[in-house]
Amino acid sequence: MSTALFNAAPRKSLVTHVEDEIRAALIEGRLEPGTRLVTKDLAHSLGISITPVREALVRFAASGVLAAEPAQSFRVPTMTVAQYSEIAEIRKSVEGLAAYNAAGKINGSEIAEMRGLLKKYLAAKAEKNQHLALTLNKEFRFVLYAAARMPTLLGVIEMLWLRAGPGFNYLYPEAQSGSSDHHNYDDLMQALQHKRADAARAAIEHAIEDGARIVIEALQQREAQRVTVR
Repeated sequence: MSTALFNAAPRKSLVTHVEDEIRAALIEGRLEPGTRLVTKDLAHSLGISITPVREALVRFAASGVLAAEPAQSFRVPTMTVAQYSEIAEIRKSVEGLAAYNAAGKINGSEIAEMRGLLKKYLAAKAEKNQHLALTLNKEFRFVLYAAARMPTLLGVIEMLWLRAGPGFNYLYPEAQSGSSDHHNYDDLMQALQHKRADAARAAIEHAIEDGARIVIEALQQREAQRVTVR
């Protein structure tokens, strides 16, 4: 596990900091399925003691986001095709709802912020900077979802991304061209600019479908490889 995945702890609640770092790494797809997190190693990379790291990891394990293992370690769960497909269908419903509501409420500064993030995101993909692209994609999408002004819905979306996010690793390098999401995001920005709620919902649903197709193909290949090894 690369220590560059996490930032050193600032002067705030250490447990909160660890939670924030792990949450961001999961949602942004920086921790792929099956990644093992060892408490002492993570504490060393963050420059803090083991206790707050263990507490944060236990909290994620209690919610089912991480799996607890022996020897003070935890693991990002692997995911089957069926599990990812189910999450993708749920995401289409809830994220589509957020986009629909955001279309009527988003303001000019938020649209400008999304345009800036989209430009940076496409540049990062063109430069094959996977981690930066994943981070920018998350920021772009959550500006949209926050614009719906529905905090409960936003929390549901975040939980779904915690579970689906590790699979985002499989979007690269297969999707480096970015043609499909570029088209979907262009449609989304047009819909937001003209406050077309149905079109905004459709653009997000298509983006989720296109991404899920790539992830599911990767999961199918890995499932086939496991069967062959047996």
